[in-house]
Amino acid sequence: MEIKNKAMAADLGLVFITIIWGSGFVVVKNTVDAIPPGYMIAMRFGIAVGLMCLIFFNRLKKLNWNCIKSGIILGLLMFISYYLQTVGIQYTTAGNNAFLTAVYVVVVPFLYWIIRKEKPDAYNIFAALLCIVGIGLLTLRSGFSMNTGDMLSLFCGITFAAQIVAVSILAEKNDPILISFTQFVVTAIFAFAVALFTEPFPEEMDTNAVLSTFYIGICCTLIALVLQTVCQKYTPPARASLIMSLESLFGSIFGIIFLSESLTMKTFFGSILIFLSIMISEMKPSFLKLEKKSLEVPDHSK
Repeated sequence: MEIKNKAMAADLGLVFITIIWGSGFVVVKNTVDAIPPGYMIAMRFGIAVGLMCLIFFNRLKKLNWNCIKSGIILGLLMFISYYLQTVGIQYTTAGNNAFLTAVYVVVVPFLYWIIRKEKPDAYNIFAALLCIVGIGLLTLRSGFSMNTGDMLSLFCGITFAAQIVAVSILAEKNDPILISFTQFVVTAIFAFAVALFTEPFPEEMDTNAVLSTFYIGICCTLIALVLQTVCQKYTPPARASLIMSLESLFGSIFGIIFLSESLTMKTFFGSILIFLSIMISEMKPSFLKLEKKSLEVPDHSK
């Protein structure tokens, strides 16, 4: 009963995270003009690191080399993911950015196939094909071209899938708080290094930009990502990725409400197909009858 209660609490925690992340797409979209992507990531993770030092000071004394190694791997993946996402959102809508990022749910089973030798089932394959069609409707322009923002958002979804798989593996035998701290430090360092050599320093930031940065740093980074690492300790990766995919829905809704983003029929159906692919990949509805045995070729040699 205790394990079941922890699993339920972890699921609810992940739902809470998706709402925060959904709002984050809007906040980042509104702030990225004032603060370049690299500096924004460095600031948001720097704020999270500072607060963690205050809140978990005694716990951080237990930091060991194993946690540091895990944090370096996760921090590098996290930096790449957030950098692609933050740069990408400059050239596309918050809704597109959210839905394309969420393709990590479809990618996760295939990454597990590579790492853990667990083959994806027919539902995962069907979901991947459906997702590709949805991405096409959502992003392809005339001449079968995608804009820069959509492409970066799509690559971001792939790297996020790698990060989710890595968290699921590395959080099994490590303190999630210590892993979160080390990956935040690594992400902030990478972001600051890239920003220092590629972006102008944001010398003037208005009140909205400052408040937005603190919201992203405290809510979307510290609270959400620490909670994600803790919850994934009690929730299987497949279910965790399914729940976290709801951020795309919330991101799209918040984009329409707060940024007045348009919702065309093409965008609507593309988003629906991606969302359906996410549901099919993880829920495996029985009415589709895509059981593995139905895809096997009978062996008549026996």
